[in-house]
Amino acid sequence: MHPYYTTNFADREMFAHNAKVRKQKEELNRILSQPEERIKYAFVFLDDHGFNPEDDYSEEVRVKCYNGIAKYSEQLDTSESHY
Repeated sequence: MHPYYTTNFADREMFAHNAKVRKQKEELNRILSQPEERIKYAFVFLDDHGFNPEDDYSEEVRVKCYNGIAKYSEQLDTSESHY
């Protein structure tokens, strides 16, 4: 018999879920492989969470975001920049 018919429903669901998660991770890794995207996400996160005066961790968020921006700014390819 074909394996599809001998595999129980829970296993088929697990295989489908694992394939979906793997595909999502590959897409995320593809997007985040570009330093520009990581910098953009850091600025978006900083804008959303970094300047809340009621949040005790906003200073920590700012430090982490600015450190990440500096880290990925060093990786930018500026060989074709025009000043």
